[in-house]
Amino acid sequence: METIQFLYSLIGTPLGYILYFIYNFICENVGIAILLFTFVIKLAMLPLAIKQQKNTAKSAIFAPKVKEIQTKYKNNQEKQQEELQKLQQQGYNPMGGCGSMLLTFLILFGVLDVVYKPMTHIIHTSKEKTESMVQEAHDVELAAIFVNEVTLSAEDAAKLKTEALEKHNGIVRDAEKILAYYNENCLAAGDEAKTMDVFSEVSEQSKNVVKTAVKDIMLKSYAENDKCTIFTDTDFYKLTDDENKAMNAIESAEERAAYKAEHSLSDGTRAALNTLQSHFGSYKTTAVDTVSFVATQALQRELYALESFGTVVEKDDVVLYKYKDAFDKRVVGDELNEEISRLYDNLNFVGIPLGQVPWEHMGFPMILVPIVSFLMALIQTFISNKYMEMNNPEAASTMGTMKITMYIMPVFSLVLAFTIPAGAGFYWTISYAYGIIQTVILNKLYSPEKLRAQAEAEYAEKMKQINVAASRVRDTDKDNTIREYNGEQLTQKEINRRKLAEARKADALKYGEEYIDDDES
Repeated sequence: METIQFLYSLIGTPLGYILYFIYNFICENVGIAILLFTFVIKLAMLPLAIKQQKNTAKSAIFAPKVKEIQTKYKNNQEKQQEELQKLQQQGYNPMGGCGSMLLTFLILFGVLDVVYKPMTHIIHTSKEKTESMVQEAHDVELAAIFVNEVTLSAEDAAKLKTEALEKHNGIVRDAEKILAYYNENCLAAGDEAKTMDVFSEVSEQSKNVVKTAVKDIMLKSYAENDKCTIFTDTDFYKLTDDENKAMNAIESAEERAAYKAEHSLSDGTRAALNTLQSHFGSYKTTAVDTVSFVATQALQRELYALESFGTVVEKDDVVLYKYKDAFDKRVVGDELNEEISRLYDNLNFVGIPLGQVPWEHMGFPMILVPIVSFLMALIQTFISNKYMEMNNPEAASTMGTMKITMYIMPVFSLVLAFTIPAGAGFYWTISYAYGIIQTVILNKLYSPEKLRAQAEAEYAEKMKQINVAASRVRDTDKDNTIREYNGEQLTQKEINRRKLAEARKADALKYGEEYIDDDES
């Protein structure tokens, strides 16, 4: 995981300066900045796209030959490879375009790093402050799990369906359990016991109560069992094996439910805590008296932290509380507060909060991000397949399965765009749109017919050179052929030389001339 993180960062850092420049000096809106950023990336990769276009035309020449060899020697793989190697000597490259695809893939790593980490790349927040922000967001959201359910009015609770109502009641019950634990184990000398009013809003007080209780539970559990390093390992969080046996021995379903509620957190709370851990990270115990926060390796943690910082709870157009008020002022000072607040506001593009996940915030216009991303991906795939069939019909006829796989990718894009922050989905949408435009323009500027004619001319010249070279080799081989001559094993070239020397010697004797043997003759 660390290697992957390093790869993202290695490529994302230089690309991040492009987005930083666009945002800070051209347009202070993340959505428009992503639009321009994507254009710059596509422009920089244009030479690769042109090269790929030419490789496609070149491949079209060899496609019939490859197909013929594969058909002719389908039962003889050794001979098939031998013949394909001969084609490679003529210019056929089975890996043509793979280098471009690899570079494109690596750049995608960097682009995702840039889009997912706006604090790092857009406003250049230091690593230490960013990690502190992520930890604060985790603590605030930890308290919000309980505050948002405790503050739900009886009227609104009555509207909940059975499953949602059970979840609500379970989380409220867990809030009472955590508060009771805090009052019993975490109060300093002279402090008054807290009441459920502490959960009336997301504040520094509610945050500290929940965080302190959770950390204390972890420390006590670790003291008893040093394998219990995170909150989800504790008996407070879930039933032990002995408690499960005791619960299963209870015949009454109601009594079993009451036993489970008493000895563990509810399913709703555990699900919320698991989501929280995947977004931000978690606390871990490394010694009897030490608890440290470990941020998740997920790139999106900065976007989740920004979203938490900007969350405002309202009712009837009246602001009840703001999550950012619960962030520690030592972490978020006035200067950072202003920068992050402005960045959060600028994450809103045409009414779409780019830091939110569509699946978690369904509605209009958020729903447009995954839908438009899917449509753009589908259109690009359709156009790419059409041009492939036009430019290289022989190869296209053998790629039926691959083409079907290509149509699966837009569906994958749709599903993924629902589960990642909208900023990333927006980047993909724009990237697909630019890709469609680029494909059409390249096929106009670099006509497939012209490229193919050029490739055929180059192939003909290559074959001419190969034939000339082969002729020279044949002549050389002929001269170097070993034969017997007058009882000796000599090359044909040496035999010819001796015959010529003998003929000259005979002429010299015939005409009474002096003969001089010249080995260089």
